[in-house]
Amino acid sequence: MIKIFFSLPNQYPSAGLFSRWHLLLLSVTVIFIAVGLCFSRHMTAAAVRRTVRVLTLCLWGLELAKILFVLLVTGSRNPNEFIPLYYCSLILYAGLLSSFAKGLFRHVGDTFIAMGGIVGGAVFLLMPTTSLPQYPAFHFISWHSFLLHGAMVYVGLLLLVRGVYRPRLRDVRYVAALTGTVCILAWLFNTVYNRVSGDPVANLMFISRDFAGTPISILYRLCGRFFTPVMCLGQAFLPFFATYGGILLVRKAREHLGKTAKSSERCMVKNRGK
Repeated sequence: MIKIFFSLPNQYPSAGLFSRWHLLLLSVTVIFIAVGLCFSRHMTAAAVRRTVRVLTLCLWGLELAKILFVLLVTGSRNPNEFIPLYYCSLILYAGLLSSFAKGLFRHVGDTFIAMGGIVGGAVFLLMPTTSLPQYPAFHFISWHSFLLHGAMVYVGLLLLVRGVYRPRLRDVRYVAALTGTVCILAWLFNTVYNRVSGDPVANLMFISRDFAGTPISILYRLCGRFFTPVMCLGQAFLPFFATYGGILLVRKAREHLGKTAKSSERCMVKNRGK
């Protein structure tokens, strides 16, 4: 079993997307998120901060273990496989800001975790394109990917549910600034690496070339030479607005249910009076 858990990519039959193994990992992750939120429903703000800090440090430990696995076990030197400069990697940096920074920088971290991380984590859980197509379900990389992205969803919901972060539309600038900065760094690295190496393989943040077998391919064909700016803008703004829209829908639903409950209560009181 240990041999399979740390096996090379494609050495054993992969779990595959939308397979029973994918459904199993997804179901287990969702259950853990739900149980975690249930046990966290009475957490104080200080306890939430401690939870974010512990999870951030654990995720950094997992990320370092992944880097060592890629470099020492697989022997790959493809920068896409071990440099943590992707949208979902931002939870590592945002988690540090939220856990250890103060003032504006802490707010930037909180904003990304709550308003960007939930969508990023959920999308990957539904389409784990960088793990299950190459590895079995019982593999370190598969488990790493579901733990990382499940934690993204959990801590984002935790900040919102416990009111540690309160959504504001103007906070989109903070998510855009953090994401945009990483996009610039990734684009510079991709450009320099691809020119120096002569092999256009570097594609950090998925902004420099196609990523076959994913929805990115559709966008790549549609956008042509505008693919890079479209991908950067999409990652900077779409997750925030998707989360904000979802929060508004939940609020509307609660208000509607509250009005319906009050109306039913008034009707019951009137009927008793008759």
